Amino acid sequence: MSQHAAEIPAPVDGERALNGGPTPVSARFITLYVIAYLGIYLATMTPLLVSLAIQLERIDPAGKSTSLGLVVGIGTLASIVSGLLFGVFSDNTTARLGRRKPWIIGGIPVLLGGAALTGLATSVPGVMAGFVVSQLGLSSITTSLQAILPDQVPEQQRGKVSGLLGFTAQIAGVVGFQMANPLKGTPLLLFLVPALLACLALVPVVLLMPDRAIRPEERSGEGIVAMLRGLTFNPRRHPDLGWTWAGRFLIQLSLMFLTTYQLYFLTDHLGYRLDKVTGLLALTGGIGLVMTSLGAVVSGVQSDRLHRRKLFIYLAAGCFAVGFSVVATASSFLQVFVGSEIILLGAGVFGAVDIALVTDVIPNRETEGAKYMSVFGIASALPQSVAPLVAPVLLAIGGGDNYTLLFLTAAGVAAAGGLTVRPIRGVR
Repeated sequence: MSQHAAEIPAPVDGERALNGGPTPVSARFITLYVIAYLGIYLATMTPLLVSLAIQLERIDPAGKSTSLGLVVGIGTLASIVSGLLFGVFSDNTTARLGRRKPWIIGGIPVLLGGAALTGLATSVPGVMAGFVVSQLGLSSITTSLQAILPDQVPEQQRGKVSGLLGFTAQIAGVVGFQMANPLKGTPLLLFLVPALLACLALVPVVLLMPDRAIRPEERSGEGIVAMLRGLTFNPRRHPDLGWTWAGRFLIQLSLMFLTTYQLYFLTDHLGYRLDKVTGLLALTGGIGLVMTSLGAVVSGVQSDRLHRRKLFIYLAAGCFAVGFSVVATASSFLQVFVGSEIILLGAGVFGAVDIALVTDVIPNRETEGAKYMSVFGIASALPQSVAPLVAPVLLAIGGGDNYTLLFLTAAGVAAAGGLTVRPIRGVR
């Protein structure tokens, strides 16, 4: 219940004070937001990390690497295109529920339906169709969920909130591997259980979190063609935006080389059995939670306290480069484990600061937050298409099993991604 001072209600979470200053969000708001992100990351990452690889191993063992790249690439393309549309539509939605909640609610049945189709598929085209449908549902939900950060979280809290959100990605990866072992005998459950958990995590957001409804006159008033044209931005006019986008793309691309192919790396290159690999990866992720926690929470809080973002991006890129170099020369799981833990530390640091950096540099966050978060969503999603297309080419050099080149390339890409923050002027 709002308290009153001189008959004027104090602003609640996500609103602004009468003098225009940002109002800090509450611990309850942050908790619900983080839980929702955890659920969505679980539904997003579990198929990419393990479920699709296991399903395609069952359906197309001879062509699994190519099929994996094709399915992930097409699904990601659908996610990118739909995310742009959903971002524009969300910014201009005038429903009484608000701008974001209708698109979260609408995405839930689509996600569940796509997950069921993917799990029931008996052919590569069937897997692809189901995965595309699930990506459309995720895109509707994620685009609106991401927009809540610039909509409602003030700058002084973005580092902390971003750190917690980055941490949830690592938790989701560990939980995904833990679930895969008992569920891999039932393909339907491999995809449907993470989707169901994600939908349950969204219920408190829909029921309890604020979402300001806009009036029809507050919409942009542009036609759909003009709105879609507005999804692009001029890097010369907004150079900070351009460099930040490029940095996220490169860092995510390097990470996708590992996450997409680590299961096949351990089975085909190092010779581990599939039933053992899921347990080993769960162990890696479980211990990696400590590394990610250290990276995400500490760097997020310190980034806010020091009012610096670039330093932590440099640190994250360095961890990625070192970790990938260790994995590239691995001859046993132990070496893969060490390299992966260094990478997870970097992922925690990057995940904490990157979201805060993005929200710091986007223009017009009050009226076009979802649109620009959708544009930045491309930098996260596009590597999911690019990595599976580039990786087979790199692997084929020198005999078809060149994981050393693949992961050394990832190290170089990550280092380049870290350097992109150097020209940014609007953030320290």
